[in-house]
Amino acid sequence: MGARGLGVVLLLALLGVGGGYAWAQHREPTAVTFRDAGPVPASSPSLPVDPVRPYAADIPYPPLLPSLTYKRHVIGSPGFQWTYRAPRGWVRTEEYDNEYRWRPRGEPEIGGYSLRVKIASEHKTREQMVAQKLAAMQAGYQDVEIIGQTTDLLSFSYRDAVRNTQRFNTFMWFSIPGETEAKFEMSVVGRSVDRAGLDDLLATVSRSISPVQ
Repeated sequence: MGARGLGVVLLLALLGVGGGYAWAQHREPTAVTFRDAGPVPASSPSLPVDPVRPYAADIPYPPLLPSLTYKRHVIGSPGFQWTYRAPRGWVRTEEYDNEYRWRPRGEPEIGGYSLRVKIASEHKTREQMVAQKLAAMQAGYQDVEIIGQTTDLLSFSYRDAVRNTQRFNTFMWFSIPGETEAKFEMSVVGRSVDRAGLDDLLATVSRSISPVQ
């Protein structure tokens, strides 16, 4: 599966994933996939190696499956709005102003999978947002491994500091056509068993994102 994920990252680059909204609107509906995350080999067998700390078990909740049905939503204030799709039946919670998280009704709030959308207000380019997120994750979490990275996408796994579980997270940023500043942010997160569903969720939602004219 590692070769498959690498091929997808190269495919995204060839399709112009750096174009944000323009890419989402004009690319073929090819699912984004994750490369397998695994331990990084030691640089030399003669050097001391810290023992690998096993991850804790994930919560016993059914995995996220592909091929969900979706419903259109709008986020933002009049004159500065974006449209996107979220899975039908999922429940929305507001995390901050113009930032929502979607998860299945009845799913535990911690340890499962979810979709997050946000109006970006950092006034940074998509590429700067990628670099900023990567730096923050590497500074704040252990066992961060990059699974995929482009000018507007960052996919990685990391160790949850509180629950000691392995989490898989992908962020993507979008701009208004003709601009480079990130105006919309989406992310998906889940467990190892959710990865096929996360692939499909990311691809489907990203294709639906566009500014409201």
